[in-house]
Amino acid sequence: QLLAKNVSDKENQLLRLAYNSLRKKVADALLLIQAKYNPERKEKFDIDISRDNLATMAGTATESLIRTLSDFKSEKMIDINEGRINIINQQKLENLFN
Repeated sequence: QLLAKNVSDKENQLLRLAYNSLRKKVADALLLIQAKYNPERKEKFDIDISRDNLATMAGTATESLIRTLSDFKSEKMIDINEGRINIINQQKLENLFN
């Protein structure tokens, strides 16, 4: 049952990478990191990951990721301080999927 769930999760992740827009891919990667490493949704949680690794997780080029993060910052969804990403409007990121 555990293995079946893992396979199903990976299948869903691959489908999202294949068919979602760039903005959705980046938002999904950020939300997945937050859900994994901050499940309690602490008030202040910084995502400290290299842009290359985040781009790989999102399934996009590093340059595209950086442009999208810049867009998210200007739209007040995230804040970037000393290379660390802080999600400041999670609801807005989640709404990209609707």
